[in-house]
Amino acid sequence: MVEEIKADELEKIVSENKVVFLDCHATWCGPCKTLSPILEELDEKFAEKGLKVVKLDVDQNREFSMTHQVTGVPSVFVYSEGKQVVFDDGKGQKMDRLVGVMPPEIYSQIAEELLTA
Repeated sequence: MVEEIKADELEKIVSENKVVFLDCHATWCGPCKTLSPILEELDEKFAEKGLKVVKLDVDQNREFSMTHQVTGVPSVFVYSEGKQVVFDDGKGQKMDRLVGVMPPEIYSQIAEELLTA
C-alpha cells in the first residue's frame, strides 16, 4: 500500500529504505490518478527488495513544491542509498524527476537497476 506522507517525513523514509519513489501528485490531477495503480503495483513487486513508494500532495505541501520547483504533476522523484537520483534523458540532458505518466516498464527498469546496484 502506497502511503501518503508529509514533506517533513521524507528524509526519514529516504534514510530507512534502499530506494524510494516519491510521487508528487494532486487530488484534482487526472494523470496522477492514472499513475497511482502503476506505482501501487511497483511497490508490491519490489517492496521485499528494499523499494518504498510514497505519495506527497503538492497542494498540502506547498513549501516542498516551491523548494523543489514542482511545476507539473505527477512528478516522481527517485532516491537511492539516501541520495536523489539524476537521470540522463537520452539526449544529453539531466533530469532530477520523471514528469507525467511513463510506461510502467520505465518505473520497473529504474527500480530493478537501483535495487541490484
